[in-house]
Order: sequence, then structure tokens, then C-alpha cells
Amino acid sequence: MKSQNRVIQIGGWLAFLWLVAIVASYYLTHKPFLPEFALSLAEAIWRILVVAILLISAGGVGRRICVLDSSSPAVRLSLQAGLGLGIFSLGTLLLGLIGGLNLVVISLIWLALAGLFRREWIAWIKDWRALPGNWRQGGGLERFIAACVVLIMGMTLVKALSPPIKFDALVYHLPLAHQYISAGRIAYIAENMYWGMPQTAEMLYSLAVMLAGDPAALLLGWSFGLLTLVGLLGFVSERLGLRAAWGSIAALLCGFTLADALSWGYVDWLTMLFGFGFMVMLDGWRREGGIFRMILAASFAGFALGTKYTAGVLLLSGLLAVFKYGANRGGWRSGLKTAGQFGVAAALVSAPWWVKNAFATGNPFYPFFFPSGAMDAYRLQLYQASGQGGSWPDLLLLPIRATFLGAEMAPGYSASLGPLLLGLSILAWLGWRNQDEDQRALVLFLGWLFAPVMIIWILAGQLAGFLLQSRLYFAAFPVLAVLAGAGFANLNRFKSGGVRFGRLAAFLVGFVLILNLVEISLSTVRQGAFQVLFGLRTGEAYLADNLGWYTPAMQAVRNLPGGSRVMMLWEARSLDCLPVCEPDEILDRWLWERNGQGEDSLQSVDEIRQSWLDLGYTHVLYHRLGADFLRQNSNKYQPEDWQALDELLAGLPVVEPFSDAYTLYLLEK
Repeated sequence: MKSQNRVIQIGGWLAFLWLVAIVASYYLTHKPFLPEFALSLAEAIWRILVVAILLISAGGVGRRICVLDSSSPAVRLSLQAGLGLGIFSLGTLLLGLIGGLNLVVISLIWLALAGLFRREWIAWIKDWRALPGNWRQGGGLERFIAACVVLIMGMTLVKALSPPIKFDALVYHLPLAHQYISAGRIAYIAENMYWGMPQTAEMLYSLAVMLAGDPAALLLGWSFGLLTLVGLLGFVSERLGLRAAWGSIAALLCGFTLADALSWGYVDWLTMLFGFGFMVMLDGWRREGGIFRMILAASFAGFALGTKYTAGVLLLSGLLAVFKYGANRGGWRSGLKTAGQFGVAAALVSAPWWVKNAFATGNPFYPFFFPSGAMDAYRLQLYQASGQGGSWPDLLLLPIRATFLGAEMAPGYSASLGPLLLGLSILAWLGWRNQDEDQRALVLFLGWLFAPVMIIWILAGQLAGFLLQSRLYFAAFPVLAVLAGAGFANLNRFKSGGVRFGRLAAFLVGFVLILNLVEISLSTVRQGAFQVLFGLRTGEAYLADNLGWYTPAMQAVRNLPGGSRVMMLWEARSLDCLPVCEPDEILDRWLWERNGQGEDSLQSVDEIRQSWLDLGYTHVLYHRLGADFLRQNSNKYQPEDWQALDELLAGLPVVEPFSDAYTLYLLEK
């Protein structure tokens, strides 16, 4: 009997091995996909794994500091990861300043963190298991919105796994990260004035790029949005119900700019993540008190300011709210004391960026306000004088104008926000008497938080057209999203005869969300992101398809002989030609050179050429399209400036032309 069983087992194994051999042999000659597909897919999986490890590590550190057992798992996931990411950024800054920005040091630190925070990591991962409950508990409407959100997130994820193509990512978000990694440290970079901007996101991008390349940085930026939306889902569900929660998320993702920005490798969704943490912790302090909550709210405001200057609106908003609610509890002296504690905590969190700038340039807020570093008085005047302020209707109608006139890449508001943030947030006050006390208190609190932001937006936009951009104030948009969710839920209480306005509103929300899903999907397909993901198109071809002649021009610069150094005119994007090139980062180089590098003494063509040679430049890359645009639209240039440029270029040998977009010149005496 035993021998018979043995024979059966051996026969089974031989039969299985036979089948394996046949299948393997078949696919040796009938390959189901090209090796490029497997390689591209493996790279995507590796980048997802790297970003997941970064988030888990950040979530574990944040969990050690604030457990938040009374909050929902979704809120914990968002707040703990956001807090950890802010701490990681400051740690990366410190590490870079002492010259420890390299893979070996980062790996050793990560291993130490794994030992110290492994329990917190596991607990943070387990909280993700609660999210499917939001699908099971929801009705048809909630599930429909959830499906659209998942599809939008999926489309932008595919984009994020492709090479970067958006302007600011190519100008400074990623170039700075590359320069830090190349040097192994964080040092002053005079040729890029954006070095002075607060760089919480750039520190995190440096880690991602070091570990898995540029698309990993874009993927990390996408994860900032994921964490923000997950947190909103949990917070609004707790306070206003699941319908309101999905309404708040739909309000954010119905606008093309907000949805598409998930894949850009910008900093805006990180400011929204910090803005969400600021809102939740300050709301917790308002309801239950406790200095720890208030300090955490201030920390999130400080992290936001350390990510983007204009995210400092949260600091002012928080100071006013803390003073008001503190005064309500213990009088104006108590309000002042609490506001002081809030301000000191936020200032301490953001201080490292101002200290860095002060030591390098003497100006804590470089490159603004007064001449310092590479921003002399002439360049500062050119930069700060750019853009006419908003028109008088913005004083009264800015939210409406930003919604209806704002469009991606268009002058002015420069963002397509969608109709739901404005349309639904106003309705948060609908049926005020029928709302319960807790909802009224929440809506009033959120109104107090957003009102200062709106006032700053209106006034700043009158000073300079650049400050009208909606994207500059995204840090406060989680507040607006919660108000939109409240408005969406309020409509469900109203009916007229057999008409239920909640159902009509649900139809409109679904319609708007589908339209944006279609727009995002078409954009993803048009850019060729799926082809890159599946290995059907190279990254270089993808860049050429989306950036035109920029890509071959950058390739030509990279292929120049060793020791070459390229001066770029009217081209700010430098990611693809570092370290050979020097960007014209705010498109002011020619005027600055013409005016004696800020000395206000008009320079001749020969003097300019000689100064470039003395500085070691060997080539000039002239962006003709950029220059032509300014010829037609800028009043900063005199006809003599353009005549001098034409004379200079006419005297330089052409190395290679790139249609009518770029020309690469050899710089010689």
C-alpha cells in the first residue's frame, strides 16, 4: 500500500513537472510580451514599493508622537503620515547641511528607524484595513462617487509613474533635488533663486529621487493627495456623515487642476495635507481643549509655511481662530497667550528654512523683500514688479471669478477649480436652524478659518497679478472642501412635493465628476502615459512628445564635450541638462547682463560676451520662442536690447538649430 502511494506521488510530481516544462518551452518561443514591458512594470512596482516604505516610515514616526485613538483610522493615517513627513523633511535638511545626503547614510538611518518604530509601522499599516468599510456602508451614490474617485486616482497614478513634464518640476522642484544628491549635501545654489523657497517637499523628493528616480518623486507627490483625501473621508464621515464625506472629495476632484496636479511633482497637495492636519487638530482643540492639540495644529501650519510661502495664510488664520476661541474661554488675555503659544510653535517648525537662507544670503526670506545673494536690486525689481494686480471686480467677486474665469495655464487665476467647491460650500449655511448644534459650530469654525484666507487672497491679488493664482492658496482648500461636504449633505434635507433636492444635487455632482474623469482620462491617454507604463514607449520619446524641441535641445547639451558649460537664455527648465547648463530661471538674464549685471551701466555686446567667457561659459542655448513671446508681450525691453541680442547671436557660430524653437551656439571671442 505504501509503495503504491509512493508511486502515485512520484507520478503526480512527474506529471506536474512535465506540464511545467511544456509551458516553459512554449513561452520560450511564444513570448506574451516584450522585455521592455517587464522592465517598465518592474520599475513601476519598485517605485511604488519605495514610496510605500517612505509613507509607512513616516506614518510610524507620526504614530509614536500622536496615537489619536479617538479618531477614525482614516484620520489617523493622514495625520500621522503628514506629521512624519514633516519631520522627515527637517531631518533630511539637517542631514544635507552636514554632508550626509547619500544612499549609505539614508539606508542606515532607515534600518535604525525600522528597529525603533516597527510596532508603530505595523499599527499604521493595519489602519488601512478599515477603509473598505466606507464602500460597504455607502449607498449607490457614495459608491458611484467612490468609483469615480478611484478611477481619477488611477489615471493620475499612471501619469505620476511617467517622467516629469510640468514646468515647475523641471525648473526647481526636481533640479534642486538632483543637485543636492549630486553634491551629497545641501549648499547654496546661486544660479537658481528658487533655492530660497521653503523646501519641505524638495527634501522628500530628494529621498525619492535618490532611491528610485524622478517618477518616484512624482509618485510621492501623488501619495500626498491620497493621504489628504483619505483623511477628509474619515474626518467628514465622523462629523457630518458619509454622504457629506464623499461630497467633499468630489468637490476637490471635480476641478481639472486639482485632480491633475496629483501627478505633477509639485508641492500643492503637500500643503493641502498639512492644511488638513491643521484644520483637524485645531478643531479638536476647539472642542476639547488641550495644549498638545493646539501645538500639533501649529506644527502643521509651520510645515505648510515651510513648504510654500503663500501657505503661510494658515498661520494667520490659525492665530485669529486661536485668539477668538481662547478669548471665549478665558478672556482676551487668555486669547493672547494661546495665540502666542500657537505662533511660537509654528515659527519654530518653519524656522530651519529661514535660518538656512539667513546663513547663506543674509536674508531669511530670500529671494524676496531686499537685495541678497544672487538677487541684486535690479533683479529683485524685475521679479517683484512682474504682473499687474487684479481688477476691481476681484475685490467683491474673486471666488466667482476664480471659478468661472480660472483655467489651467491661463493668465490670472491659472487653475480650473471645477464648480462644486463654490457651488456647495455656500450651501453649508443652508437650513441653519435645522442643523444640530455640533454642525453649526463646525461650520462657523470653518468659516472663521477660511475668511482670513479669502481676505488675503483678495488683497494680495490687488498688489500683483501673480498673487491671484488659485494654486497659491490650496493649503486652505481642505477647509473649503469640508464646507462643500456640509452643503451637499444639507441639500438632502429639502424637498418640494415629490422632488428631493438631494437627489438632484447628487445627479449634478455625479455629472461633474464624470466630466472631469473623462478629461483626466483623455489627458492621460493623449500624453502617452500608458505607453510608457507598458514599455511601449521610452521615457525620452514621451518627453519629446510632450515637451517638443526642448527634449532634443537638452539632449544636445548633455552630449557636449566634457568641461562644457552652457548659458541658457529664456529657458528656465534645467532638469534634463544638469550639471552642464545654467538656467535663466526667472527669464531676466539678458536684461541683467545688458545693465551691467545689476550695476545700471549699459553693456556692449563685446563686454557681455567677454564676461561670459571669463566666467567659463562655452556655449549659449537660445530659446527663440521664449524670447519672441517677450518681444511681443513685455514692456521691460527697449528696441536696443533686442538689437544687441541679435548682434551677439549673429557673431556666434551655430552648433545646432532645433527648428525655430532653440539654437545652440558656440561661445567664442
